[in-house]
Amino acid sequence: MDETLTIHEGDAHFGKKPLTVWGQFQLLEMVGHGGFGEVYRAFDPVLQREVALKLLLPRVSSQADQEKEILREARLMAKVRHANVVSVYGVDTHGGRVGFWSDFVKGKTLSTVLAMQGPFGPREAALVGIDICKAVSAVHGAGLLHRDIKAGNVMREDGGRILLMDFGLSLEGTPDHRVGGTPVYMAPELLRGEQASAASDIYAIGILLYHLLTGKYPVDAGTLQEVAALHEAGRRRSLYDDRPDLPEKLVQVIETATRANPGERYQSAGQMVSALSESLGAGSVQTVSAAPAPPKRGLVRWWMAFPALFLLLLFAPVRQMLPFLRSSALPAGTGAHATFLKAQAQLEKYYLPHNVDQAIEGFQATVKMDPQFALAYGGLCRAYFINYRDQPGPDLLTNTQDACSKALELDHDLASVHVTLGMLYALTSKNDLAAQELQTALRLDARNAEAYGALADLYNRQGRSADVEPTYQKAEDLAIGDWRWPNQLGYYYLSNGRFDDALKQYQLAVKLSPDNSRVWNNLGMVYQKESHFAEAKEAFHKAIALVPQDNYLANLGVVLVQEGSYPEAVELYLKAVAQNPDNYLTWANLASAYGRIPGEKDKARENYLKAISLAEGERKTSPQDATLLARLGSYYATVGEAEKSLPLLRQAATIEPDNPEILYRVAEGNELLHHREDALRWIGKALAKKYSLEALKRNPEMASLIADRRFAAIAAMNK
Repeated sequence: MDETLTIHEGDAHFGKKPLTVWGQFQLLEMVGHGGFGEVYRAFDPVLQREVALKLLLPRVSSQADQEKEILREARLMAKVRHANVVSVYGVDTHGGRVGFWSDFVKGKTLSTVLAMQGPFGPREAALVGIDICKAVSAVHGAGLLHRDIKAGNVMREDGGRILLMDFGLSLEGTPDHRVGGTPVYMAPELLRGEQASAASDIYAIGILLYHLLTGKYPVDAGTLQEVAALHEAGRRRSLYDDRPDLPEKLVQVIETATRANPGERYQSAGQMVSALSESLGAGSVQTVSAAPAPPKRGLVRWWMAFPALFLLLLFAPVRQMLPFLRSSALPAGTGAHATFLKAQAQLEKYYLPHNVDQAIEGFQATVKMDPQFALAYGGLCRAYFINYRDQPGPDLLTNTQDACSKALELDHDLASVHVTLGMLYALTSKNDLAAQELQTALRLDARNAEAYGALADLYNRQGRSADVEPTYQKAEDLAIGDWRWPNQLGYYYLSNGRFDDALKQYQLAVKLSPDNSRVWNNLGMVYQKESHFAEAKEAFHKAIALVPQDNYLANLGVVLVQEGSYPEAVELYLKAVAQNPDNYLTWANLASAYGRIPGEKDKARENYLKAISLAEGERKTSPQDATLLARLGSYYATVGEAEKSLPLLRQAATIEPDNPEILYRVAEGNELLHHREDALRWIGKALAKKYSLEALKRNPEMASLIADRRFAAIAAMNK
């Protein structure tokens, strides 16, 4: 009955010192950043108004070069005079930082609108397209190319006006052979290295309209090379396949704008305005704006108040704007903001002792100072969840749910909060709700590694084995150097008996995060599963030296039990339950150790009953957790309660029929209840799914089954 304790999964990223003033401007809130600079909502005390301020990051190049660069960008924007383009007010240098400021416009990016309301209706999309075409016509009329038209670079002002943003890739004149832009929006000729043109901007408008109408792209892949290969192979989705309800004229407009041959597209944005107007049956349209989305409850702090000057998001994926992934996208300032940043920095290394509790205190202090601080509630949501995941309890569950709800009430577009809820629902076996939250997170941020990691875990729980590994791998590829993803991929391999693969992943995780007790613990588990006890004990000792917590003590106890050192194991388990008396698994392992010491059978039964009581409490909140059900069924079998044991074992195997640990547990329960035929059948299934024969042979409760002559044939079939 010995058991290694829970493998810990990974979480989030944080931390950067805030900037509060620049020249005469008071910096109220950072609303965007990238590899080249930062965008702030700022207050101009001279004119008594808010502005959008863009500051270049300090670089090795001279200040004169930086001034030249940002002056070029400001001049490009100033050349465009149009109602759908923001006005530039000035350029200056302070404290070694070069910047310029412009109108601050409150609204939502079209990517945010799409995530909130789903695909647009045909009339709404056409109206948006008309305004974008008018803005692009003004850009082209000023002798510029935009080169990065996409949903994230178009904002709908609260009053309904459409604004084209981010001129960071704009060029004067048409000849240009440099590759730049967002791959799924790039015209085929750009992918072949040909020059950008007005036609390539028009192509991007067509892709944007396709995306607004469907939430998808006609050619969709993660990298420029993959998109180019799909274009070359002619693998392109049809708009009618995704939206057969659309008016034929609107479909024709989008297909014309996105033709592979640039000569077959509209030759100007003005032509496309006329075509879109005709698709509405309105002829020439003079002034058309999309109707604003319904207002959302609560104060929106940072996502819903983007400035029109959103120039630098071009250089930073959307995920960098989300909390718990890149802290430099957080509001700047003192007081509540400073307290928040400190708490978030502590939560970054949540695996260190007391960090989560200290982060909770910091987030609580933040919301006390500023009750409308959505990000702080999001931090509480994540911190409470980490504690709940490690030590489940009804109070922590309630705290997690309340904090998440408050964060989303204030700002529904916090992808990280949707990820946390997705993980929480998956942990409590509410798989449909988990999938819904994770898909929402990915609509807000299509390259969110956390969301993919949580989705892979959900697939694993759902038995979608073909989808698990590639989804974990996608998370790892999106966040190279992040210990969490090799850690979780290692867990998947370990759970499926792929010990060599698991060992490689955990060795990588230890290399990436050597001060992390959790990855040392998990590395020890792989060695334990492969009966490399010396290496396992070394890894567990390193985990304990970093954080002497109950799980690691108990895991070391498992190895001692397997080596036959039962009294020493009991001592470790007693220390573990003294630290955490609510962990049912430690009580069960203590019971198992007592059961192997002569004269201690009564203590074994007493501790199994304690484990059962705690596990039953947990089952109320996680009624579909197959691992919990299998363990609980096995404990009931140990104390001879067949009527409670067998239904739980069958339920666990039904939920996760391919999990070798669960299949083994069902076999063990049947053997303990003297159902030898059923035990042999289930042990055959476990071995077929690569359960370790060596681990089976180490369990004295299974010795009689192994001695059965029928077992030899079963084992031979599954070598």
